[in-house]
Amino acid sequence: MALLFGLIAGFLPMFFFFRFYKGKVLYIENPYMKGALLGFMIWVVVNVLLYFEARYNLFGLLAGEEGFGTMILLTSSLPGFITAGIAAAFASQKLQPRKKKDS
Repeated sequence: MALLFGLIAGFLPMFFFFRFYKGKVLYIENPYMKGALLGFMIWVVVNVLLYFEARYNLFGLLAGEEGFGTMILLTSSLPGFITAGIAAAFASQKLQPRKKKDS
């Protein structure tokens, strides 16, 4: 369930990153490695936000049993976010216009 959640929640932001940002990420040019790294970074940001939510109860998302389930789901979704980055890299590579060969 966490893998599916990470894949769904991470695909759209990663797809927009690949469509609008076409440069190196920490000296990585391989789109699949870049997708995995950016997926990991999104997961880290989600967990930092989750920490502040748990610490200061900003939005009340982690109150009660549903909050505990949400915390478990978000913290164990790392493979889903990495897979979403790799899938977004694959989709962005397939949707780019092909370069014409000079003959």
